[in-house]
Amino acid sequence: MSDNKKFQRTLPRLTIIDLAQRAGVSPKTISRVLNKEPGVRADKRELIERLITETGFKPNPAARALQGSRSYMIGLIFERPVTHYYQHELQMGALSACRQAGYHLVIEGLAELRPHGMDYLKQRLITSRFDGVILPPPVGDDLEIMALFDDLKVPYVRISPTTEIENSPQVYIDDEQAAFDATSWLIGLGHRRLAYIENLKGGGSNLRRKAGFLRAMTHHGLELHPEWVMRGDPEVNNGFDEAEALLSMPDRPTAIFAAADYIAFGALAAAAKLKLSVPDDVSIVGFDNAPTASSVWPPLTSVHQPMNDLGEAATRLLIDRLEGRDVSTSQQLEYHLVRRASAAAPPITV
Repeated sequence: MSDNKKFQRTLPRLTIIDLAQRAGVSPKTISRVLNKEPGVRADKRELIERLITETGFKPNPAARALQGSRSYMIGLIFERPVTHYYQHELQMGALSACRQAGYHLVIEGLAELRPHGMDYLKQRLITSRFDGVILPPPVGDDLEIMALFDDLKVPYVRISPTTEIENSPQVYIDDEQAAFDATSWLIGLGHRRLAYIENLKGGGSNLRRKAGFLRAMTHHGLELHPEWVMRGDPEVNNGFDEAEALLSMPDRPTAIFAAADYIAFGALAAAAKLKLSVPDDVSIVGFDNAPTASSVWPPLTSVHQPMNDLGEAATRLLIDRLEGRDVSTSQQLEYHLVRRASAAAPPITV
């Protein structure tokens, strides 16, 4: 390590008082600029904003909290925090937004608190002193939890909700249209016998994706086999049993669309067990574009859901609300199909 890098690492953190001395103003003036408050001359505001940019100044959340009743902590509330790519990506996006704005991110789970009753849960959340919270699915569809935060007057932003859509800010993608597009793409390749494996843990998003699949089949005039729509439980086998049953049928489907990538991974494993070639014998498409989608074999074609961006956008929207900036009540993010080697035209037109 160079002496210069050592020196940089040992530099003390720049404080609001240091910044005020450099600008020749009071710390209160710096605070007004940081919080977008009026009462600062245009030339002084411009000078302070330039110094903030040049020095890379970041407000200290602990010091800011001492100046008022805010904690500068944002809660990301899961039903049950687990090591899953969806939760991990949301966390990384939320953490990035918090760091840029000078907030702390705190992860909270509800499953272990619920057995103690709502009064206990309420007290736990009060002591957490969150300025605001992010509610991903399925928590964002829990009317009782939303009512609790409303009662506590804690602002929240939901990710991909399906209930009472108009009642709070939200970020989301169009799951139904994404599934419609992916199914239509498979049909465009020549597939006519398509199966769908649901994600029982997907909640509202699973229902929307299933609706998109069914709409595409109807739109393209294809026969839908009810026995080819199966319900995969990720807590049991990640769709392996369902895919094995589908692929063991005498007149098996030529393509499987899975409602989540980990269901698709189970389908890939089932095909391998049955010594079927993917995509020569069966095409498999997932949803999420999980980090491991490109490292399985064959690499998985999947709908890219911008999970990291959903977490970051929801957090930015919440922080804008907390700091009094005008914000939209909803934000729709883009999706796209990532085409890899797990899907291709069927061996013959059927």
